Amino acid sequence: MSVLVSAGPQGAWAWAWAGLRLEPEPAISENGAHVGLPEAQRRIEAASLEQVWLSQHWRPDGRSFELRYARPPGGGVSCTLLCRMHGRDAASASAAALALRDALSSAPRHVRVQPIEDSRELHTALVPFERAPGGLAEVRKRLTWAWLNRRDTDFSLGVAVSPLVGEAVSWEPVWDALARQADPTVIGVCLEPYAPPQDLHSYLRFLAQEYGRLCRPGQPNPIYQQYIAPDPFALRAAPLYQDALRACSGRAYRMRISLAAVGAAPLHLAELLAATISPLNATLDGGAVARAVPPPESEAAWTNVTGLHRTWLDAAYRQEVPQPLGEREKVLADLVDLPQASAAFRFPYEIPGRPPLFVTTRRSEAPPARPASVPVQGDPHAPTFGPGDPS
Repeated sequence: MSVLVSAGPQGAWAWAWAGLRLEPEPAISENGAHVGLPEAQRRIEAASLEQVWLSQHWRPDGRSFELRYARPPGGGVSCTLLCRMHGRDAASASAAALALRDALSSAPRHVRVQPIEDSRELHTALVPFERAPGGLAEVRKRLTWAWLNRRDTDFSLGVAVSPLVGEAVSWEPVWDALARQADPTVIGVCLEPYAPPQDLHSYLRFLAQEYGRLCRPGQPNPIYQQYIAPDPFALRAAPLYQDALRACSGRAYRMRISLAAVGAAPLHLAELLAATISPLNATLDGGAVARAVPPPESEAAWTNVTGLHRTWLDAAYRQEVPQPLGEREKVLADLVDLPQASAAFRFPYEIPGRPPLFVTTRRSEAPPARPASVPVQGDPHAPTFGPGDPS
């Protein structure tokens, strides 16, 4: 079977998952790594092709897809592309997941794609450990906040979200660090195409205008003609909300970046990943941060990984903001436009002449296997998979 299904009670939606095995394309005649082409230019061209691929598969129909990088027991790095769809029953969900998998298989030229046809291999890729491991971390867009100095506004706490920086930065340090992990570790970058509703557009326009007003001197009392200075936080937040408005105007995605390891939380790897997808010196506050998942939220975080979901983890995601975030702020906290999504959703590649990083079918006949010490079954929080489409 090439699909896994989790069906709810009668009348509820069913979910189905499928997957693809990804490898770097080694042939220079196929991967675009022309002799004499600078490495930076190769990265830019590869990132451009990946951005086109993302744009082609933007359909806000409930789909989600995740690039899953893993350090298998034998060393190196493996990569799978997992996808999830829903349906009114197991058969329709399975058909939708397989159709999405087949559509996603038209990958950029620097990637080789093979469908995962074995259900055990698919289950291992989707649920790499028996139960929620002790080491869970998340990479998030950075939140900044401050109590506003101005009293001529309806809110006293200001919160803003820094965008990621869409640059074609090399991911080789991330993959190399993953390959050097002492314990089995996975990195998942999950995207869900998203069509922002009109009320979110209206809310962002209001905040952009309000922070723009607070950037100018205020006159709270027209009788005394006493002006108050622009709010320092508003000066930082106003351009960020303009960025958020632009992100909502095109093809947008909800994004989750998760790391899981058998041992301690791989914070050093999460910090390296955060710095890669959004360099710290690119914006005033930096665009991404790494956060360990506290034990009370580990089960929910693990369910996100095993089901390609994005349940809100308040302790890990709120980043010390002193008040709970509203639903629209939660959307902004993981909303990315196409260039930002492309910065984090990077396909595997290898530079000719450098030591290989990835496990491929040419280098190993067997697909990456689950650690012998980790049983296949037993996670009470993982989806209850049943038989899917037998194709």
